[in-house]
Amino acid sequence: MSAFLGPIHYWLYNKIQMQQDLVEEIMLLAEQKWGFNLAEEADECYGKAERRPLEQVIDGTNIHGWLQEQVSNAEYKLAFCVTKLIKNDKNTLEVLRVIFESKGRDKARAIETSLKANELYKVITDSWLDGMPCDHAYLVIEQGEESITFRRNSCVHESYWKAVEGNIDDYYDLRNAWIKGLLEEQKAKLNKIDEVTYKLEKEERYE
Repeated sequence: MSAFLGPIHYWLYNKIQMQQDLVEEIMLLAEQKWGFNLAEEADECYGKAERRPLEQVIDGTNIHGWLQEQVSNAEYKLAFCVTKLIKNDKNTLEVLRVIFESKGRDKARAIETSLKANELYKVITDSWLDGMPCDHAYLVIEQGEESITFRRNSCVHESYWKAVEGNIDDYYDLRNAWIKGLLEEQKAKLNKIDEVTYKLEKEERYE
């Protein structure tokens, strides 16, 4: 099977796994804090998440379609779990924001070295699902060692949030919390230029 797979397929599958990690963190919180079994309901609605190595499970006759299904599974589950908890208690968003920021900090600490701006951008794009690679959801406009400017070409997440009657703003709130945690640990910041354009900058040069 591995002969049919390339690095981009493993890259995408790894991002799916990282989003599923966040989903399971939310599910654990829901069970421990409120006694909700979100996992059972989410699995029933959207199917069980595949956690085995890619080459063991992917449909080699339909690689693109299989990966798209896994992307949708992870997207629906994140939207479903967050929306369900916020509807139960509007203060949940703040709790989730703290968790996501902590996860971003954990990611930065695991790197154990100071990264340049373009390297930090790559960490973000390597960690977050933004549809399939062919969607080109984000575009880099300008980049250097100390800053990188990029634009969101399209939102590939909103349809999932609308489907569960959620608010797409909640998604970006949590995503930005994760990025904030990552960048603060790396002595960097993300400035919003307009609704779809951002500039990631190192606060100062670190050798």
